[in-house]
Formats: sequence, structure tokens, C-alpha cells
Amino acid sequence: MAHDPARTEKATPRRRQKARDEGSVPRSADFDGVILLWGNFFLFMGLGGATLALLARQVAHFLQMARPGALAEAGLVTLLGDVLMILGRLLLPFLGVNLLLALATGFAQRGFSFSTKPLEPKFDRLNPAQGFQRLFSSRAMVDLVKSLAKFAIMAWVAYAVLAPRIPALMDTLKLPLGQSLELFQSAVFALYRNVLLAMLVLAISDFAWQRSSWEKSIRMTKQEIKDEGKDSEGNPEIKQKQKSIMMAAARRRMLAEVPKATVVVTNPTHVAVALQYDEKSSAPVCVAKGLDHLALKIREKAREAGVPILERPELARALYRTVDVQKPIPRDLYQAVAQVLAFVYRLRGAA
Repeated sequence: MAHDPARTEKATPRRRQKARDEGSVPRSADFDGVILLWGNFFLFMGLGGATLALLARQVAHFLQMARPGALAEAGLVTLLGDVLMILGRLLLPFLGVNLLLALATGFAQRGFSFSTKPLEPKFDRLNPAQGFQRLFSSRAMVDLVKSLAKFAIMAWVAYAVLAPRIPALMDTLKLPLGQSLELFQSAVFALYRNVLLAMLVLAISDFAWQRSSWEKSIRMTKQEIKDEGKDSEGNPEIKQKQKSIMMAAARRRMLAEVPKATVVVTNPTHVAVALQYDEKSSAPVCVAKGLDHLALKIREKAREAGVPILERPELARALYRTVDVQKPIPRDLYQAVAQVLAFVYRLRGAA
């Protein structure tokens, strides 16, 4: 499968999860097969003798059941139960181990991934033209070359095992039966073992190739990564607009508090801080503050509401730097603010 040259970036975790949800995961059928073969190989080595002994006993049992009148005495149901029990005792260990191996190899290759997407019908696969195109695609050619290479390697391994043993195997006709069986068993064991070792090496190589191909297939372009970042974190333009709306709403709420202020301290035009104080408060509270245009709005609101405006440049700057809206002033400014409030109260008393 040809890869888009523009897709130069590694897939993000979100893109990988999306591919898994769609059923696209790296998988090597050769790796699954060789693990099952190795598992059965060791299982047969461990249970082969017991299985053959059990099979021999059951064959003797059935031969005994075949004598005249034995089947009628036992009954057909009993015979059927014996057959099912024998099949269970012979096959269940192998079936159970194969099931566990299949689950283990699947999890080792793909992790836990459940998706019904591959089960959905794809009607485009019924198109003969597309089927013909897939048959002669570059991926199909690669798979064909891989299959031929595997067959050649397996044939070479089999030849390397059997070639030195052919003269001895040909002479088994002159040997006793027990010795002949030992030679055949040794040759079959060596053939099976070496072929499985070669298959294991090929399966690991195939899995690495499948993994690399899958990584290339889910690569992303730089634009796709940017778009994904916008989707996950939010469009910067939208976030900026939302921030502007929130700031404007906060300014409106703040300006609405200016008429409740006791005094507005200015710098005289660049800074404005509105303070509110009553007998119930432990300290004056900043209800509004702003620079330049916002400071002008605060002064306008104060004039409309009749709130006193005093020019105290140093105090205004200090208040603007150190106090937040709806927070009390710091202790080190108590004395300076107390003088301002005393002056305001004298003005009110004179009025």
C-alpha cells in the first residue's frame, strides 16, 4: 500500500485510539500460528505418552464392546456417553491450551482492543473491478513474495534436516521394527523442531514488518496534528473571543459597583481605584479599578452617582498594584486610605 508522502508525523495517541476503535491494529497471522504450534509441540511432549495410553485403552474398550451381545447389554446411550467422555478427555487439554495461547498472543500483539467495525458489511468489496485491483496491488505482490520466500526457507530447512538422514532411513527396512521407529521418531522430531524455529524467526520478522507498516499507515500530516490540537484544546480564536466576552461581562459588573463606592482615588487620568467602606467592614474594599479607558469609565460612573473623586497619584498606583477587586486593602495602606476617607467625611459634613 502506497503511503502519502505528506504524512511525515508520528500518530498521536488520539489517532492511535481511533485506529484501534475502527479495528485497525498491527497483527501477524504467522506469529499467532507459530505460537500455537510451539504450544502444541510442548503440550504433546508433556501429554503425548498419557494421551496415547488413554487412546489405546479406549480402543481396547471399544473392541470389547464390539463382541456379540455387548452393545445390546450396554445400550446405545451408554456407548454415546463413553464416546463423548473419551473425546473430552482427549481433546479438552489441547483445546483449552490453544484457547489460552490464542488469547495471549492476541493480547501481546494488539493489547485489549474490541471493535465491531470490521464486522460491518463493506459492499465495495463485492465490486469485481476493485477486487481485481486488489489482486494485483503492490501489497498483494509483497504478500506473494513473502509467501514464496517463506516456502523456500521452510523447504531448505526440511532439506537440511532430512538430507543427512536419508541413507539411514532407507536402511530401516533391514533393521528391527523398534530401531526403525526410533530413527523415524528422531528424524520427525528434528524436522518439526527446526521448522518451528525457522517459523518463529520468520514470525518475529513478519510482526516487526506489520508493526512498521501499521505505523506508516496511521501517520499524520502537520495540518492534521494542528487540527487535532484545535479540536482537543479548543480553537484559539474561539477561546480568545470567549475570554473577551467574559472580561467584558466582568467589567460591566465592576462598573455597576462604582455607585456604591465611598471614594475614587485617581492618578489623575491613567489610574482609578474605587473604594467602599462602612462601619461593618474591617477594612476598605476595592470595588473597581482600571487603567486609561476603564479608569475614565470609573470616573464617569462616580460623577453620575456623586461619589467623591480625589487625585492621589502615588496612593492610586499603590492600590492598583496591590489590591484585587472585591478584596480589602493591605495593612500598609491603612493610614493613607484613612486620611483620604477622613477628608471625604469632612467634605460630607461640610455639605
